[in-house]
Amino acid sequence: MTILGIDLGTTNSACAVWHDNAVELIPNALGDFLTPSAIYIDKDKQVHVGKIGRERGVTHPDATAQVFKRYMGTRKVIKLQGKEYTAVELSSFVLSRLKEDAEKHLGETITQAVISVPAYFNDTQRKATKQAGEMAGLTVERLINEPTAAAIAYGLHEKPEHSQFMVLDLGGGTFDVSIMEYFSGVLEVHASSGDNFLGGEHGVQGSVSACVKHHRHERNLAVQ
Repeated sequence: MTILGIDLGTTNSACAVWHDNAVELIPNALGDFLTPSAIYIDKDKQVHVGKIGRERGVTHPDATAQVFKRYMGTRKVIKLQGKEYTAVELSSFVLSRLKEDAEKHLGETITQAVISVPAYFNDTQRKATKQAGEMAGLTVERLINEPTAAAIAYGLHEKPEHSQFMVLDLGGGTFDVSIMEYFSGVLEVHASSGDNFLGGEHGVQGSVSACVKHHRHERNLAVQ
C-alpha cells in the first residue's frame, strides 16, 4: 500500500512517494511539483484548486481564499460565493487535489498519508490537520514536524555522530526556528518557535511598499 507524503504549505503544497529507494515528487495536472494552496469557488459553486485559485485572487478576490493554513484549529470562517468555509474545509480541498494528482500519476488508489506540520502546532491544530485529511479521503498515519522532515531530507539522521543543530524554515507565510538534537538514531526537537504572519509573502509586500513609497517621494520632489 502506497503512503503519500504531503507538505501542506501556507502558500504552496507538494506531495511525494518513496519509490525504488528514492523520493519521487508527484507533478500536478500542469506538470508542476508545487501546487498553490489557493482556492477559487466559481459562481456555480465549483471548487478550483492551485494556480487558477492564485490567478483568480487578483481578479476575483471575494471568491478566492489563500494563506488559510494559519487559521487551522480556530473558528475563523472565510466566506466565498455566499458560503462559509473553515480552514479545515479549505485545506481538505488542497489535500483532495494532491490525492487526485498522485492517483493519476501512480495509477493506483491512495488512502494513506503522512502530513508535515509546523513544530509549534498545538494539539487542536494537529487534530484539525488530521480532520482535513479525513475529509479528503485519507487516513493520516502520522503527522511529522516540518523541522524533523527537513532534517531527514537533508540526511542528518544518517550521521553517525551525536549533533545539535538549528533548522530555519522560512516559508511563504510563516517563519519557524527549531533547535534539534540527533542521538542514537533519534531526532528530537528541543525547542521551537514561529510566527504565523512572517514569511516570503510579507517580504514581498514589504519590498513593494518600500518601492511605492520611494516612487511617491521621488515624484513629490519632481513636482516641487
